Amino acid sequence: MALFRPLSNAPRLMRQCSRVVTTQLQASRNYADMPLTFASPSEVFFKEENVRQIDATTLSSTVGILPNHVPMLGVLKPGVVRVVVDESVTRNIFVSSGSLTVNPDGSVQILAEEATDVANLDAAAAREGLNAAQNAASAASTDKERMEKNIEIEAYENILKAL
Repeated sequence: MALFRPLSNAPRLMRQCSRVVTTQLQASRNYADMPLTFASPSEVFFKEENVRQIDATTLSSTVGILPNHVPMLGVLKPGVVRVVVDESVTRNIFVSSGSLTVNPDGSVQILAEEATDVANLDAAAAREGLNAAQNAASAASTDKERMEKNIEIEAYENILKAL
């Protein structure tokens, strides 16, 4: 029986070790920091800058990312990615599509096919583009052309929603 007594203390010992490791991990990493890299082929919006929150729409859901978010991958839908830098600075960036990656170290990468600040969008031009895409979709002769125009229509509709 004396041999089994040390084993009975194992669960308590494991809990204590777990607390020590968790405390050391939290001390070595500042969870208020969430480095963001956000770029498109034509522009870099953030390069490893610390931000507080990111809101984006993926093909599967709308995602709110805070520091210490679980690692994930997502495909972005056309729409606005909202980046809260601090209490006074929020940037709204429209993306046509792209990818979103939350890494195990807490950093986030957003790579967009096309992206621009919402302030740079023109509502009149978006309405004209939407009308042209709708006309082209109705006149399309192949399924491929129709699908391409439907994607364009979705992008213009989301631009108008953003405005």
